[in-house]
Amino acid sequence: MKSSAQIFLMAIAFDLYWALVVVFRERGLFLWFALAIFAWLMLPSVHRIYALTLTVAGSGLDALWALTGLITFHGDTLLPLWMMALWLMFSAVWTRLTRLSTLPGWILTLLATLGGPLAYLIGKRVGAITFLEPTFIVVGWMASGWLILMLFFHLLMGKQR
Repeated sequence: MKSSAQIFLMAIAFDLYWALVVVFRERGLFLWFALAIFAWLMLPSVHRIYALTLTVAGSGLDALWALTGLITFHGDTLLPLWMMALWLMFSAVWTRLTRLSTLPGWILTLLATLGGPLAYLIGKRVGAITFLEPTFIVVGWMASGWLILMLFFHLLMGKQR
């Protein structure tokens, strides 16, 4: 399959996964983790560490935003398990996409910097998270966080073109 078709299918599949996780959250934890772990295992073994690093860093960023009072997830935990599954799946997909794409790293970083906060805005609209500060402040911090996260990730992956 051509890489552009693979990228398109991966994007559609991830969007479907994201929507299901955000809408059903805790009601599908086993399935969310099973699918995310499967996607992670499908990566070449040399790329799994990159995806795992992105998962930990992204989960840490979400926890930081929750600890600083920017956002809150509904439930009793700082960072719910469904969000960790979402990060693992995103990381697996993004790692593969980074390797398949012929786009320069700076464009991929820009796409993530815009797309990441947009996903949280949609998550807010469906009741998965609550913004505790005005939207423009939360989105500004999120865009900054996603930019830094993706810059480091793409430098780590060697996608600098």
